[in-house]
Amino acid sequence: MTFVERYLTATDKCYVQSLNDPETEPYKSKYEARKLFDELYDANVDEQSDILEKELYNLDLIEENGRHKFILIKPDEECKETSVSEKHRFLIRLLLDYHVGTIYSDTEEKAEGESRLRQVLTSIESASTHPLLSSLNLNLLNQLILIRTSFEQYTDAIEIAKRAEDLYNNTTSTVPYLLREIIHIDSSLQPNDRRDEFEQVYTHTLFYLAQIYGKLNQKNLSADYCRLTLERQLSMFNIAHSKHFDPFDWATNCATLSQYYMTNHDYATARHCLMCADKMLGNVQTADNDKLAERVASFKRCWIKYAVNLLGDSSDRLLQAADRDVNPNEIVRSCSVPKFQFQLSLSSPPITCSYILDYDQARQVFLFAMDQINASKSYYVLDGFVTDHAELCQDTSQLFAKLIFFESNIDRKCKMHKRRIDLLSSLCKEISEEHYLYLMRQLLFELGECYSALLDLKIEQKHEMNSSKTADKLTHLTQLGIETFERFLSTMNDKKTKKMPDTYADEYVRPVLLAHFYLARFYSKFVNDRPENLQQSLNQYKTIVDYVEKHPNTCEYVEQEYPICKEMIELLPMKIEKLRQMK
Repeated sequence: MTFVERYLTATDKCYVQSLNDPETEPYKSKYEARKLFDELYDANVDEQSDILEKELYNLDLIEENGRHKFILIKPDEECKETSVSEKHRFLIRLLLDYHVGTIYSDTEEKAEGESRLRQVLTSIESASTHPLLSSLNLNLLNQLILIRTSFEQYTDAIEIAKRAEDLYNNTTSTVPYLLREIIHIDSSLQPNDRRDEFEQVYTHTLFYLAQIYGKLNQKNLSADYCRLTLERQLSMFNIAHSKHFDPFDWATNCATLSQYYMTNHDYATARHCLMCADKMLGNVQTADNDKLAERVASFKRCWIKYAVNLLGDSSDRLLQAADRDVNPNEIVRSCSVPKFQFQLSLSSPPITCSYILDYDQARQVFLFAMDQINASKSYYVLDGFVTDHAELCQDTSQLFAKLIFFESNIDRKCKMHKRRIDLLSSLCKEISEEHYLYLMRQLLFELGECYSALLDLKIEQKHEMNSSKTADKLTHLTQLGIETFERFLSTMNDKKTKKMPDTYADEYVRPVLLAHFYLARFYSKFVNDRPENLQQSLNQYKTIVDYVEKHPNTCEYVEQEYPICKEMIELLPMKIEKLRQMK
């Protein structure tokens, strides 16, 4: 085997065969590849050519601080008496050291890997823009970005990425050689083939930056770099159907990007990203049908979130406009043009990206989302996907809740709340509280809120109905609401003592105190036994106040409710006493 063939065998084992290593020997191929690279270190090189000699002529090899390094020879300078073969041998060893350093990093010896990679970088950074060194330099920088990121040294990683960015900008007019061409330049390769490979490596740099800024919670920068990555990948695919392009991954990342724009209320851009993700997913050809089905269902869930958020933001916009007595456009203006457009041929949008103004518009969004939910449920069945199925049911409940805002007829509002109650209560019966405690708490709390909302509506329309039947219905609803929130609170009790904890975890403080607030309101709605039920209501308000006084830092969790509780503690005793005297 020639030197190049042995080198390619080692790289294939390191980067391709290693992907299929067994779990019991996860680094088997990596270690074998390292041994092959070590054997090449002192092997004879028989791969020189006129082209290679010409390229090496512009490089000089000098010694600095006891180490050899490459520098660029200026036009008016002469090369030192270093032979081409000596420079070539040193360059090949740097290439081998790069692979060995990468293997150390990949096999959980990151410190050793980083040390070796930095030594290689030091040897070439003074001539980093040379066509023979550019690809090696960019690959080195990418590996160092990964290592620094794994140590959570994000600032260091960003600085390295900026060096990669500078390198890329300084080599836009050149054609860097492939890594393997450091050994032997392949005259059959076209310049575009070389440039495409280099572009692909730099695309990874941008992708790493997107992830790093995401870790730093700098979401705007993360989204920008994610968009750049997707644009570059798609551009390369459109031009040459690049072998590096994975439509499955591209679609997934594009759908993920949509969530950023959605949470930033940019529905035009979010919709464009989701439409592009759907379009690209249609190009996926895979034997893994289950994986494809899962991703299709997952993308539909992105559309559901889009619809829920659009309805929610629209109602908030209308409420703010009403409070300020201004046109809704003065709060936030609808925009139908995305910030950017990926170069894909798309069909007509399946849903609006403008803010909703009335019930008919809201209903169209609701129906679209329900279609997505039903399609997604066909994959996320309860038996096997409990959490996912339950979340889809919660999405359904939220869609009804958002639609109710735009409905003016109280009777239809009540029917929609009943649909929510039927859905959530049925789910609570089917899910194991022991195995899905966190999920059960979510469902119980939302179910309690449904009972509260329905009770308020029923009280509002009480004068239109038979008084005795209405009273019975109100009492029944009140009892169901109390039972639901008491069950929710019981899930917080100590498993052994069955008693309430003295202190709740931060994530549960607000839900627990709100549950007591809802209970206080429910007890105050009873028509019969008013003194006794108002006393129960008072007890709930006291529970909230007592907890906040013992844990002053929790007042922020019930900033609006706490003053009401304090006021009710002062007013209710007098009201209870008057009612007892009347009896």
